[in-house]
Amino acid sequence: MTHKKLFIATAVILIIFGLIWFFIPNIGLNVYGHELQVNDLACIITRYWGSAFIALAVILWLAREGQSDSIAVRAIIIGGFVLAVTGLIASIIDMLFGDANAMLWMNIALYGLFGVLYGILAFKKPV
Repeated sequence: MTHKKLFIATAVILIIFGLIWFFIPNIGLNVYGHELQVNDLACIITRYWGSAFIALAVILWLAREGQSDSIAVRAIIIGGFVLAVTGLIASIIDMLFGDANAMLWMNIALYGLFGVLYGILAFKKPV
């Protein structure tokens, strides 16, 4: 997979989740089994999370046309790998010790998939 395709796929996923977390965090969290009101602290914090996801989606979308051997694209690939691995670890901890429902398996699958894809690009030698 090329970085362009991976950046586009990641940007699409991030913009979807980012918009949900930013604009309707209580509904997004409700899907995961958390009953919250719009003004609860978890919803307020989730908006910051959504904001970060939206920003990352924009960065990835704008960087998709970059040269694969550029320092900026390499930095984004390594950052994407770190994000996916730490997100996977956080999701597994949440699955083991949290009270989320089966929707959390989607997070584990997405973080795992993107961890592998970003890992392949991060550790292969640039052409």
